[in-house]
Amino acid sequence: MIGEARDNRLPEPANEPEAGASGSTGYGRAGRAWQGAALAEIDALLATLGRLHHEAGYREVSPPELFPAEVMLSLYGEDVRGRAFLFPGGGSGEELCLRPDFTVPVAIMHGAAGWQRAAKYAYQGPVFRRQPQGSSRPIEYLQAGIENIGAADRAAAEAQILALTLNGLEALGAGPVDVVTGDLGIVFALLEALDMPVGRRALLRRHVWRPTRFARLVEAAQTAAQARPAHTALLTALDAGETALESHLAEGGEILGVRGVAEVAARAAALAAAADEPPMSSEQAALIDAVLGLQGEAGDVLASIRTIAAEAGVDIGRALDAFERRLDAFNRAGLDGEALRFDASFGRTLEYYDGFVFELTAPGRPELPSLAGGGRYDSLTARLGAQRAIPAVGAIIRPEAVLAARADETDDHGAPEAFPRPFATALPAAGLPPASAIPGGDVVMALPSKGRLQEATIDWFAARGITIRRTGGGREYAAEAEGVPGLGVAMLSAGEIPAALEAGLVHLGITGLDLVEERIAAWQSRLSLAAPMGFGHADLVVAVPGWWRDVATMADLDDAAERFRARHGHALRIATKYHNLTRQFFRANGVADYRIVDSQGATEAAPKNQSAEALVDITTTGETLRANHLRQLDDGVILRSEACLFAARKDRLPSAAKSAAAQLMDRLGIREALG
Repeated sequence: MIGEARDNRLPEPANEPEAGASGSTGYGRAGRAWQGAALAEIDALLATLGRLHHEAGYREVSPPELFPAEVMLSLYGEDVRGRAFLFPGGGSGEELCLRPDFTVPVAIMHGAAGWQRAAKYAYQGPVFRRQPQGSSRPIEYLQAGIENIGAADRAAAEAQILALTLNGLEALGAGPVDVVTGDLGIVFALLEALDMPVGRRALLRRHVWRPTRFARLVEAAQTAAQARPAHTALLTALDAGETALESHLAEGGEILGVRGVAEVAARAAALAAAADEPPMSSEQAALIDAVLGLQGEAGDVLASIRTIAAEAGVDIGRALDAFERRLDAFNRAGLDGEALRFDASFGRTLEYYDGFVFELTAPGRPELPSLAGGGRYDSLTARLGAQRAIPAVGAIIRPEAVLAARADETDDHGAPEAFPRPFATALPAAGLPPASAIPGGDVVMALPSKGRLQEATIDWFAARGITIRRTGGGREYAAEAEGVPGLGVAMLSAGEIPAALEAGLVHLGITGLDLVEERIAAWQSRLSLAAPMGFGHADLVVAVPGWWRDVATMADLDDAAERFRARHGHALRIATKYHNLTRQFFRANGVADYRIVDSQGATEAAPKNQSAEALVDITTTGETLRANHLRQLDDGVILRSEACLFAARKDRLPSAAKSAAAQLMDRLGIREALG
């Protein structure tokens, strides 16, 4: 693994990717948690796939497990930080990434030896994915796949990839599979063919992979642009000249941060141009919706799209001809191309791909991930350094998912009954308190250890007839609740309480909703929100420098971020300690081109000291934001938080704790609190 990596830098350009032996399973499989018959079975699956791929002309390669993180960050933005393992890369300040998949490392290896050539690669081994705090999903699992780069006959390459993947699953005994295919090239061709303003087309193309945001953009485009008040004043100042514009911007507060006045002026000019654009016609919107909504057998969908396009007078013939050539190639490969299921919207959450896509799943097994999948990613090659997009298509098989699909409840030789069987469990919760901080008791409750939260919590219990009193000196963690036998009380920091709840060290805890949402993945499956406390109110918000008069909404921030990267060569930075909630909110709002900068204190100072351009932070009155010349976005409230009493769900409580917890809840007048 990391210690075994020989030289995890990119290969020298003159080096060809090293080929392995035919049919070998020496790809560095992650077999550490597989033992006995299960390990032998995994070996057999990998050997079978190795022989199949070798016989089809695919050369075995073993790309490094570590490579420069900037490659992944520039491709996929901040979201990759939430899914990949990144490490310091030495004195240069460079970060390294533990590979989350094989396609990017293999493409890098190919390009290092020269992009302008055709080659076919096969690989097997572990990939690594960071999981949300508290998740039970694995952080390491196997992939076996193939990549075909530089093939002149795109349709033939796509047919071979799909046929080999289906043959691989059959050879592994996966049983029947459901197949769905798609083609992102069709929606790109449609957007290119439609008569619309250049800026609108670019915006829609950028968000094809985010269906919710895309749908909102189409809906908004049908209405004449209505400038927000902030934008109206900005445009008026822009028309009045440079001095008036600078004066207007200064009214929003100190001109601070890396983003400059010229950038705001340029975006203001773009807003003015957009305001003059005609709205999208209902016919155009209906056409986009009709094409993306098509599902059925591929041959029927192809005919339907041709008819719809012809009736609308839209020329997307090249994309549809490529679709038809693919179906013909499928037929030549022994597949019934016209009968394959096709979904015109499939693949739109996979920014990896830009053309043909497919996925193979086990029927009736919704708990399993897909058994295999893949697609075309030509544009990725240009982003990795090719002078122009090189034809590239590939696929992966998940051997463990295949084992799970094959296994039944009577399996007694060690094969997993459910996927994923983790090679390593997800990371433990961060910020666990020391064991000495946790007292004994039938049921243990954690309360805030200091400040206004502690005072308000003690008052809340007192109002319900329970006196909480600290024991020992002021620096000790323990406390007691008078008249509540069997209750242990731990005094912990608000930040430690979510970790203690998630780890099962305490059964009840009072802390902020924001901290639980941030630190415990899918917390509702483990905890019940027994009662809101009525204090500790605060909002988690997105804030920008007040002088950014062109940025009033998350949509504005998305556009400004895209322009910022083009001008500065790096992503717009967001300072916060709420990494997970920020990623979730930005993803939901279709903002992808940004970078989180960790900030555990004085976050509001980040724009002034130029360590970040904007921020996500907790605010109560907004005074701190205003004092630092910052402004909350109109739709930038991520979470309205307050202190809450959380309780472990009944099915996670030890038997002795259930009765004691129920009695305490009864006394507090909280019904059905334990879920």
